[in-house]
Amino acid sequence: MFRSLKTLRSIPRLKDIAFVLGRHGFYQVAGSLQAPFTAQLRRIFKRKPRHVIQQPERLRMVLEDLGPTFIKFGQLLSTRPDLLPVSYLRELEKLQDEVQPEPFSEIRAVLDEEFRGEVDALFRRIDPEPLATASIAQAHRAVTRDGKDVVVKVRKRGLERIVEQDLVVLGLLVDFLRDWPGLRLFDPEGVLRVFERSIRCELNFDYERNNLLTLRRNLAEGSPVCVPRPIPECSTSAVLTMEYLAGEKLSSYAQRRMPREEGETYAENLAVLILRQIFEDGIFHADPHPGNVILMGNGRIGLIDVGNVGRVTPELMDELIVVLVALIRRDYRRLSRWILKQGQPAVSIDPRELAVELMDQLEPYYGLSLEEIRVGELFNALFGLIMRFEIRVPPQYVMVGRTLVTMEGSIRLCAPKMDVLRRVEPYVKDILRARWSATRIAREVESQLQDVLSAARSFPANCAEVLARAAEGRLRIESVHTDMDKIEKKLDAIGSRVSMALLIGALLVSSTALLCFGTEDRVGHLAWALGGTGLFAAFLLGVRLLLGR
Repeated sequence: MFRSLKTLRSIPRLKDIAFVLGRHGFYQVAGSLQAPFTAQLRRIFKRKPRHVIQQPERLRMVLEDLGPTFIKFGQLLSTRPDLLPVSYLRELEKLQDEVQPEPFSEIRAVLDEEFRGEVDALFRRIDPEPLATASIAQAHRAVTRDGKDVVVKVRKRGLERIVEQDLVVLGLLVDFLRDWPGLRLFDPEGVLRVFERSIRCELNFDYERNNLLTLRRNLAEGSPVCVPRPIPECSTSAVLTMEYLAGEKLSSYAQRRMPREEGETYAENLAVLILRQIFEDGIFHADPHPGNVILMGNGRIGLIDVGNVGRVTPELMDELIVVLVALIRRDYRRLSRWILKQGQPAVSIDPRELAVELMDQLEPYYGLSLEEIRVGELFNALFGLIMRFEIRVPPQYVMVGRTLVTMEGSIRLCAPKMDVLRRVEPYVKDILRARWSATRIAREVESQLQDVLSAARSFPANCAEVLARAAEGRLRIESVHTDMDKIEKKLDAIGSRVSMALLIGALLVSSTALLCFGTEDRVGHLAWALGGTGLFAAFLLGVRLLLGR
């Protein structure tokens, strides 16, 4: 019942989506994904295109037309090479959520609501001209009452309601797409869960404020890296006020070259920072692209926009080190076993066959000089192979990989000729030494022994409890069916269609009987009207039943 109400409330948005899909030739995409009732879609949405559009471009255009939530969704997909081919990734990377700035009166109204009319008591001045504008928020420079230069990031009015509506629609679409054969590796439900968690965090500025505090705490004393300090007394869940970092964005060097020595210093500091965040701190900036890197002079860099961070558990750090060692030693069999262990192959795969394919894909990169290796190309080649073998990779590994690729792009903008691997080699060796140090191994052995001893102590009591329950007839064995939700939904769908078919049959019989009433008086005319209405209703229900297959 609840789901039906959500569906009814979403009908206007679903109508808009249907028109956008039809305008962009959705039936062609549906056919390539082996969607059901493609022929019916073709008749409904058929439209002659003015020029030939490739499917990646069509997908980007659809997401742009659907608005901010779907643009964010496309940006998430652009970071998932385990789900989409390179052609789609490159097209979705073009998605921009830059929009026309909101009038300052709207921004001021949000500030008045959040601070209950006491904005002037907190800020001496707020620049009406925005520093940056995006679909979710708008940033303005300001000066606090105590004279601090700050940036005020303000969430746009009414955005939460729009996002909630679109998340409901995306949930309905995921239910609809669940059984398409062409999407079985895509895992729509899993992708939607990740996206929903991500966009909810992005809408709540308390999350980004906590990220700022955590990243600042992890910085070493005298670190060349700066993270803005948040101003809690001037912040809410919809307003984030933080320290202004004076400098120039790295993206400004896209069309010009910085001095070599200065650029290499920036590049080394950025590379060591991201590696330290991943392998030591356990929390890292997941989007270190040039627009989020501030060059502050003397090799100092600032990181901004930390709404998107990744987290690494100690177990995940160990697994990443296993991959690193396997790549360094060219141990393809070990690498293939790791991929099959961590991934979820849709079919049975021979580890030796996968090892040979890995060798074919990765060996050419070992023949290049270090400055010629492109991590992005290597990463896409590896995930292209994983897609071909229909292996699902946990999203956390993909996020780490994409962060390293993004970092590489920023580093090469600083120093395109720098031998990055050689400069960070001492730090990588320190990571490996720390992982295999005697102290670390002794600590792990101690932890494992504690687990074994705990299990040994509890075993007699647990065994006696099981035997006692069996003797008293109280022992129960439960069976858990992991796919029961899908089965229940299938049965519900079948039941609904059977009920609708019975209703259509009843309408057809009763309407035909009314049409055969045969008299010319007022009662006969009423019977003809009711019969015609019933046949029309049966036709509409039949079309719905046909399209719902």
